[in-house]
Amino acid sequence: MASSVTDRQVRISRIAGRYLVFDIDDVVHIRRHHSICAVFTGTMPQNPTQNVFLGLPIELYAQEAKILVDKKAGYIVDDAADHLTQLKTMDESSRKEYIQSLKVQRKNAQLVFEEAKALSQARHQDKRKATSGSKKARETNNPAPPATVEQEDTLFDTQPVKPAPAAAAVAAVKDTMPALTPTTSSTLIVPQTSSTPVEVPSSFPLQAYLNSRGYFITPGLRFGGDFSVYPGDPLRYHAHYLATSYEWEKKIPLLDLLTSGRLGTAVKKSFLLGGQQPQDQVAESEKVAAGGDDVRVFCIEWAGM
Repeated sequence: MASSVTDRQVRISRIAGRYLVFDIDDVVHIRRHHSICAVFTGTMPQNPTQNVFLGLPIELYAQEAKILVDKKAGYIVDDAADHLTQLKTMDESSRKEYIQSLKVQRKNAQLVFEEAKALSQARHQDKRKATSGSKKARETNNPAPPATVEQEDTLFDTQPVKPAPAAAAVAAVKDTMPALTPTTSSTLIVPQTSSTPVEVPSSFPLQAYLNSRGYFITPGLRFGGDFSVYPGDPLRYHAHYLATSYEWEKKIPLLDLLTSGRLGTAVKKSFLLGGQQPQDQVAESEKVAAGGDDVRVFCIEWAGM
């Protein structure tokens, strides 16, 4: 099990300058094993304007994509160019195999759709039976007075419709099954090991440092910093740190320390600041933290006045 986690590489599609992950298994993997949440950006085909519960794909920040690449846990591809290249170089047997894989996916989705439809119809018929049975029981307990005028059957005095067998329900919807659009093209694209370069901001070393220690990181603009740092999944924990990155030689105004420290304390977080030491100073300095890291971090808590 450990080897499969270590060997797994996530395909990151770069489309129009954005880094997207389409496979739900990859989304679960990077969240569970690499402390990366990212952001859902997709909408449902039935409701393309909805913006409350978004779905696949997820969008990674450039820093998150680079973290996965540096860990050898992912690779980045230019999706549009890669698809065209594969389609142009595909031989006839590979093309038939890809088309067959799409048909298999459609068939599997169709079976699921048909089973769900049949179960829904069966539940609806059972509900109608239960309603009809309770109505007859009430009429038995409270018989109506004899009618003086002969009553005629009405449109609503029909017998309950018998539940349609599952096979009939399946046949009824077989011809109305919508076309299938796969969420990924993994059967078309071959796995790769090389990645395109990623441009990242100057705050990347601090983010990579925190990620390597198992912290979950989200944007921290709403708290006045670069990052919000969580000790575990943000669905379960509150952020413990408000983090801001500084360049190694940059002078930090005292007012920044005061305002960030007080703001962090006000939202029940410690103010964390850090930066990366230049590579030419790492070997000479004695200030590098244990383990050979070239990033130093400090925490400030506002204790009182």
